[in-house]
Amino acid sequence: MAAQSTTLSSAGNSVPIILNPVAKTTTLQYTVSTGIASSISANAAIQFTLDDPGTTPAPTISWANLSSAITSSAVDSSVGIIYTVLSPLGGVRLTASSTVTGTITLKSLQSVTG
Repeated sequence: MAAQSTTLSSAGNSVPIILNPVAKTTTLQYTVSTGIASSISANAAIQFTLDDPGTTPAPTISWANLSSAITSSAVDSSVGIIYTVLSPLGGVRLTASSTVTGTITLKSLQSVTG
């Protein structure tokens, strides 16, 4: 299975990545465009939901920050960061409350075998 991805280049929320809640692990890769980490607010972060965004009709979805440590201000723009979640997630997205100069990318890869 190929990694899914979403990007963010302005304040607001990215298009969510819908995840398979049956998967045992989700690995996330968070990168910023080269040399722009200092231009991105510390308020840019990864968010997750335990709700199923694919349910019809759509449920009221609650989003929360995955970790206060995963923000653009903590990312080395030359390598990014990787984070593994060992519990089911319904979806992930990027969010920024301030202007973003450049592009933040979030990629997600899931494993059923753990």
